[in-house]
Amino acid sequence: MTKRKNIRKINRKCLVCGKKILVRVYQDGYCRNGQYFGTIEVPIGKGEYKKIRTTRIVGRKIDFAEWTGKKKEVEYWECNACFEESAHECWLEQILEKLYGEKCKDYEKGCACCQAWSVYDTIIDHNRGRL
Repeated sequence: MTKRKNIRKINRKCLVCGKKILVRVYQDGYCRNGQYFGTIEVPIGKGEYKKIRTTRIVGRKIDFAEWTGKKKEVEYWECNACFEESAHECWLEQILEKLYGEKCKDYEKGCACCQAWSVYDTIIDHNRGRL
């Protein structure tokens, strides 16, 4: 196993939890202590979301909106803890879909699928500190 040569250290902020992270970037582009997902535009200053169109997806109406004010491009970084947490949530969601199917639109008492997804929601809420 070859040892990677550390090029530089950069300070970034996790966009999920807000924690500061010190990321080590290596010659081959590998980053340690953080996950990079590219850049995103975030709305800043005064403005509003203006509805531009509506579409139907799986029988539901969905509105598309556009920010009318200024935008700022920021790097999307996640700390390792937030990245791992979302990976576990994604895994659990996939298992539930495989075993019980997609989440029902309306909760029905006695439905095994609804009960399973209710447990999932409780786990996620507890994990995010909402309970």
